[in-house]
Amino acid sequence: MSLGLRIKTLRKAKSLTQQQLADLVGVSRIYIQALESNRRLPSMKLLQRLAESLDVRVADIVRNGNNDKTERLQLEELLENAEGVEIWYRSKKLSNREIQLVQKLVDAALSEWDREHGDGTN
Repeated sequence: MSLGLRIKTLRKAKSLTQQQLADLVGVSRIYIQALESNRRLPSMKLLQRLAESLDVRVADIVRNGNNDKTERLQLEELLENAEGVEIWYRSKKLSNREIQLVQKLVDAALSEWDREHGDGTN
């Protein structure tokens, strides 16, 4: 399931209109429509606001629905490219504190993954 479809599904499960969700997260209805149709990607800050408004975790929004092994491989690939992610974040002119928060988020996501799925060394 695509990110946009997950957002739409979660929104409908909460019986919210696009306008109501837009009002809750502070964007336009057109932007929500673009997210749901996969024409735009949300920022991490917007993902957090969406998760709070939909009463789910960010991981529930971004989860791709693949099996655990595929998800683990994708997570490992993302981490192997962590240097590129750091360069991207630096190019966005984030402060050192913001970069540290992003790194903590990644560490927390990995810890949660390992708690839920084992450490992958089986």
